[in-house]
Amino acid sequence: MGSSFVEDPGVNEFMGFDLRELGVDEAYLKVDSQYPTNLTLYTLSHNCYGCPLQPQLVVEGGGGTNNLSLSTHHPWTFLLTTLTQPYFLPGDEPVVCEVSAAKLGEFGVYLLNLTEESNCTFSTLKDPVFEYGAIVIAVAVYAGLAILAAGCLALYQWMLRRYTHSRDDGSQVELQMAGSTTTIRETDKSNTTPPPAAPKPRLKSLDTFRGMSIVIMIFVNYGAGNYWFLEHATWNGLQVADLVFPWFMWIMGVCIPMGLRSALRRQTPKPKIFFRILKRSIKLFVLGIILNSLGGWIWLDKYRVPGVLQRFAITYLVTAGVALALSPDKPPQYQVSAAAAATVSTDPQYESDAGIAMSDVVQILPQWVVHLLILAVHTLITFLLPVPGCPTGYLGPGGVALLQDNTSSPECVGGAAGEVDRWLLTSQHIYQNPTAKEVYGSAAFDPEGVLGSLTSIFQVFLGLQAGMVLQAHQSHHGRACRWLLWCVLLGAVGAALCNASINDGVIPVNKNLWSLSFVMVTSCFAYFLLAVCYLLVDVWGVWSGAPFYQAGMNSIFLYVGHNVAYNIFPWHYAVGLMHTHLATLTETLWGTTLWVIIALYLHHKRKFYTV
Repeated sequence: MGSSFVEDPGVNEFMGFDLRELGVDEAYLKVDSQYPTNLTLYTLSHNCYGCPLQPQLVVEGGGGTNNLSLSTHHPWTFLLTTLTQPYFLPGDEPVVCEVSAAKLGEFGVYLLNLTEESNCTFSTLKDPVFEYGAIVIAVAVYAGLAILAAGCLALYQWMLRRYTHSRDDGSQVELQMAGSTTTIRETDKSNTTPPPAAPKPRLKSLDTFRGMSIVIMIFVNYGAGNYWFLEHATWNGLQVADLVFPWFMWIMGVCIPMGLRSALRRQTPKPKIFFRILKRSIKLFVLGIILNSLGGWIWLDKYRVPGVLQRFAITYLVTAGVALALSPDKPPQYQVSAAAAATVSTDPQYESDAGIAMSDVVQILPQWVVHLLILAVHTLITFLLPVPGCPTGYLGPGGVALLQDNTSSPECVGGAAGEVDRWLLTSQHIYQNPTAKEVYGSAAFDPEGVLGSLTSIFQVFLGLQAGMVLQAHQSHHGRACRWLLWCVLLGAVGAALCNASINDGVIPVNKNLWSLSFVMVTSCFAYFLLAVCYLLVDVWGVWSGAPFYQAGMNSIFLYVGHNVAYNIFPWHYAVGLMHTHLATLTETLWGTTLWVIIALYLHHKRKFYTV
């Protein structure tokens, strides 16, 4: 590995290779062959699971040399053969040369050499650079800024206390010098009214969680510094970018019980509450439809219908609507006090007495039945719906990962999920560039499609369950322990469904399909993160939640704004080649930080925008 900490390739040219032509995470491969006849080089990126090797170029025999650039994200398999066919499958012959799991590094130069005697070697001509230096620098810079901000805040609070204390001392001296006395007029105690009860303090951990979700979402949508593991998984698997959307929907579910309980306590009629739910859902859906036109995509004959806010609208309408319909007109007083919570933990009698310990679940058992039925419908459609030209129950990306009669199957992408979208919306009105297209050669597929909305509804409902913990239990210990128990339970179910692997389980973790295992695993992490935020921010008070708390208070504004400002200065810029992680990560963090600063300013001005 090269010694450059900031990805400097050292030279612009190396052995005739122009390193300035390489992009982020790219390397050169030189192929030398002394074989007497021409050969075909077949390649396979290990990111393409279940794919055959595909022809890359023809290598001239008798001393021919060929060069190509390749991505360094995943290992490669190289194979040289005399055959010329669309795919090289296991068992095909002859294999003149094969190199498996060849790892390439950024700005490296590599040699695949074949001698006349068919001896095959793979070697490094130029060492790659260290590609993670940008992350180390970014962490150091932001850690320094956080320490500086904390120090300035502590100094400001200390000075404020000193100033307040000195003013109080001065006021007391003036009163003593003037010899003033105070007189309290007696009033009829029977006519006095007690002061109004102080409103319950807002749980800052909820806004902190929401703010973390939106800030990470902006970061990954702005490129994440071109680090592949921070972006979306190509098909199966879970990477950083795959977490933020389900977390955003999950925390929406957490807040539903609070809103419904408040409205019912005010004796607001249920039809009026439902009208508010419907109105908000329509606003979200229409706003999402408008955002789909960004970038000039305004052709109505191929206008995309699904989207992020559209899925928010559907899931909120169903989850909040079901919760409203199955809630009593007058919310029950089932919150467990701190004293009762302590008794529950020591007296087994309380565990079965009116379901106190499980009141957060018991209160919404009818809702559990409804949402499990929705899950059953999703599962039946996924595994039983016939898809023309595709295996029934297929969950893969199609394309070259599914060869039928030696022909790829691009239209099989997503199996039943893709078929439902094509049937309801047509291929022209769904997302045309899914993550699987470049790697697998898949057709159009929408990751925010119709079938995935059913499991997304369950994700929001799992958030609602977390919100019920807040409503039903008052003790900090009880809340945190229940969230952690849900974390363990959902994680275990998710691991069982995917067999704790990327591709080998019955239902792999897949964000594109919004698979059930994906819902379980991401909700597991959401429960854990909320428990941590709750303890740090609301219980122990060791963290104010800043700057994520302020971002969470204006999450919808930041989401819409960062989409509208995509590729607009000052949030985005370009200087020079921009072909290193340091350059792209700096630009990504700059744009993300600007939105955080905007959120801090809006919070300071007490301006909050909601839908």
